[in-house]
Amino acid sequence: MPIIGILASAISGNLSFNLTVDYLVVAGGGSGGGAAPNDDSGEGGGGAGGLRSTVTTTGGGGTLETALTISSTNYQYVVVGAGGAGSTGVGASGNNSSFSSIISIGGGKGGEEQNSNGTTGGSGGGSRGGNPAGSVGAGTANQGFAGGLGVSGTTYYNGGGGGGAGAVGVAADSNGGGAGGVGVATSISGTSTTYAGGGGGGLYYTSGTAGAGGTGGGGAGGSQANGTAGTANTGGGGGGAGVRAVSNKAGGNGGSGIVIARYSGSQKATGGTVTTSGGNTIHTFISSGTFIPTGATRQAKATGGDSIVTDGTYWIHTFISSGTFTPNQSLTCDYLVVAGGGGGSGAGSGAGGNGGGGGGGFRTTATALSLTAQAYTVTVGAGGVGTATAISTKGNDSVLDTITSTGGGRGGGITTLTGGTGGSGGGGGDGLPGGAGNTPSTSPSQGNNGGTGSGAGNSYGGGGGGGAGAVGGTGTSSAGGAGGAGTASSITGTSVTYAGGGGGAVGYQTGSGPGAGGSGGGGAGGNVGAGTNGTASTGGGGGGGGGPTATTGGNGGSGIVIVRYAV
Repeated sequence: MPIIGILASAISGNLSFNLTVDYLVVAGGGSGGGAAPNDDSGEGGGGAGGLRSTVTTTGGGGTLETALTISSTNYQYVVVGAGGAGSTGVGASGNNSSFSSIISIGGGKGGEEQNSNGTTGGSGGGSRGGNPAGSVGAGTANQGFAGGLGVSGTTYYNGGGGGGAGAVGVAADSNGGGAGGVGVATSISGTSTTYAGGGGGGLYYTSGTAGAGGTGGGGAGGSQANGTAGTANTGGGGGGAGVRAVSNKAGGNGGSGIVIARYSGSQKATGGTVTTSGGNTIHTFISSGTFIPTGATRQAKATGGDSIVTDGTYWIHTFISSGTFTPNQSLTCDYLVVAGGGGGSGAGSGAGGNGGGGGGGFRTTATALSLTAQAYTVTVGAGGVGTATAISTKGNDSVLDTITSTGGGRGGGITTLTGGTGGSGGGGGDGLPGGAGNTPSTSPSQGNNGGTGSGAGNSYGGGGGGGAGAVGGTGTSSAGGAGGAGTASSITGTSVTYAGGGGGAVGYQTGSGPGAGGSGGGGAGGNVGAGTNGTASTGGGGGGGGGPTATTGGNGGSGIVIVRYAV
């Protein structure tokens, strides 16, 4: 451009520039567990929302993240996740928050009467006390920690605390419910503020103390009372209810999340509540909105997704949870639709190696979708559940308009040894075949068959689950079959591999080892131990569990849906 043109562009305010933007992204906290009359237990505290930060500290004990470089030509989209709603029945996990490409995961709900296990999330939910107590929910790496255990036994069924961004939820004991895990403090706003504390566990009876909420907005557990809600715009988990022969008591609601963006110097964007501190301009969002650099003209042509970003050529909407995609005009869209991976099967007493779960069905653009200005429901399938003595479950389907990817098949195990059918088939157990992949049939194929399990030797290697890119490996007399490889996609501008199969387990330590998980999020099989979970948002299959004692197969990883169209 001639110099006079550059000057004119600068004078008119249209000269593009880059902003280096620090961020804090906190998701909504999970609800505490609720209880019905005569439940006779303390319920688990809700996990805090996931926390990602470039200033002071980040969640889950991770390393501080790197600031974003944002072009002044592009709108940036902000989602502030709501907290999970507490209930006397089934509570809810928190909702995700995002800024540009950065997504923080909602906190897991606490264990409750209808499901005693805490749920996985940004930070995991605490488990309900009982005989036995439930299991805790895991946290997400570099975002938060796991929940705490409830008391397991015949008395003092106190609930465990929800995990926080700064620490694991505290386990309950006979003296009371577990405290919520502490949050972490950041000074991005100019003042040190603590976010993302876990909810406290509920108290079983009147003797003892309900769990305190973790610093950073966690709600306290209840003592013959409802749990306390997490604090709004902190991502704190809700407190678990406490009940013994009294009326219904609800878990506390999770606290909503928050997004804060900061850059050096004078104001160069709009959106959120704008303040200044220490030579920085700070944009605080307590509800969803748009961060708009001065002079930005490039807007997305649709709404929906856990994140909306552009690489300058395409707008990319990523769904890691179900939602709605709503174009504001007719669009021709590329897509990636990956279903949830199948659960790996576990081992009952005396069982050998068991099959890994199949990768979720993988479908990507063959013919682009033509979408009009209306709302389209997007379904992101959850992974199948790995089990110990019961049949593990198939992954759940993911759907975008006319495109359905089928959940990965369950692994073959002690109850049903043949691998299940699905997007990719589950691996077989003890000498039986794996399940068929690409079921129902699509063109191009959405997946591959699972591998056959071994029927000989002390180790009884289970078959590997099929992957989107390859069949599952065959188990041998001394080793589990590897999970089939997944398939790479560059729809986001970066090559990422999805839908790997889970590895087959090996039954005895005399074997050479369990099968590795397939590339693309497949979980490894167990060696006289539990299978590894498939990776979230990849559709990876769960690894099989290995005997001879009762062990659990890994859960399948959840799926993902990505939509892309030209700017």
